[in-house]
Amino acid sequence: MKFIDGIAILGALAWAPHLITLIKNHFTKPKVRIITSRSAELGFTSMGPILNLHLAFSVEYKDIVVSDLKIRLKHESGEERVFEWQGIKQNVGKMTTPDAGSMPFEKEQSVLAIKLNQTQIEERFIRFQDVAFIASKKEYENTAVKKIAYLKAENKYNAEDFLREQEMTELYNFNKHSFPWKEGEYTASIEVQSPEKFILADNIRNFSLSPVDIEELSKNRDVLEADYKRLLVGQKEGDPDIVWQWRSPALVKT
Repeated sequence: MKFIDGIAILGALAWAPHLITLIKNHFTKPKVRIITSRSAELGFTSMGPILNLHLAFSVEYKDIVVSDLKIRLKHESGEERVFEWQGIKQNVGKMTTPDAGSMPFEKEQSVLAIKLNQTQIEERFIRFQDVAFIASKKEYENTAVKKIAYLKAENKYNAEDFLREQEMTELYNFNKHSFPWKEGEYTASIEVQSPEKFILADNIRNFSLSPVDIEELSKNRDVLEADYKRLLVGQKEGDPDIVWQWRSPALVKT
């Protein structure tokens, strides 16, 4: 063996530990598998289009922190919307009361981040909302809030009268015309983000909405003004309760 060949072999051996680490990291990269309930929960309220899911995560190789969670929803027509997590409920046990007996005890979690671990598969109820709707609605709400502040400063504010102001009319109309649901097939892609690199599996679901589903959900548009009245004026004795229509289409894994 020549001297130069020996140097080359030593150089290769020096790189071996680094190469082994790279290969090991590749094959032990965290794998997150999405588990969902058999149906989703769809709605349309004064908070806009809503998509709720019962989700669980199966994690392999090592724990992982989820920093963001979205659903990219595509209708068969090609129209696409993005729903972002806005709230999480998690079952943490059961509570026993003399009157109701054993009841599940839930806690509300922040959507800042959640830690997924290998040892437990925990179910979470996650509320998703249309991010484009939230951004646009904020502009109408800010305009209304400024008008309220001005009227209060002039000592002219009356909640009942304000419901008929132009700012509220524009807010009603924006909300009503933001109804998104259509008859047909939807594809929901669940997108998970983390500071770490990982593999995502089983994150696609399909569901379909029928004409009856659309008809029922559309009824919520007629409830919007009553809900805003409840928020601004309060619910008086004898006022009917606000009842929203929800649909629960079956989810199909692809």
